[in-house]
Amino acid sequence: MEISIPDSPHFRNIIAIVFGLMVSAIAVGTIEMLGHQIYPELADLDYEDDAQMKTILSNAPATALVCIIAAWTCGNFFGCFVAGVMGTEQGTFCCIVLSVIIAFLAVTMLSQIPMPKWFTFLGLVMLVPGGFAGWWLSRFTLDKLQSSVIDK
Repeated sequence: MEISIPDSPHFRNIIAIVFGLMVSAIAVGTIEMLGHQIYPELADLDYEDDAQMKTILSNAPATALVCIIAAWTCGNFFGCFVAGVMGTEQGTFCCIVLSVIIAFLAVTMLSQIPMPKWFTFLGLVMLVPGGFAGWWLSRFTLDKLQSSVIDK
């Protein structure tokens, strides 16, 4: 029995977006885990206690919250890079869809956890350059690969 993957651009887009989302989640989790090593008091939060959350997050050092913003930005970067490369000709579309999904997840998280206003603003704004840089690098990589194949 032979198994083959259909050569459909729609199927490729779905796979590219799913893989981009997985890479993004791994990157965000890894970078946030490193942030928890630096600031362990944020790792012990009781997410069910709103008063404790508000107190700890309002007193948290700005650099601890910047680690979270950096994780989101890097996650969008790596996810868009993977989605852009796997999406090949429709990589731009895959990057846009992935960035919208990540922004939706960020807004959902921000609506449930009381964060400082500056964090909310920067957290959402920094998704744009992260996604753009990932998209640009995916296009650059595909162009280099294509030109090296043509040269041979």
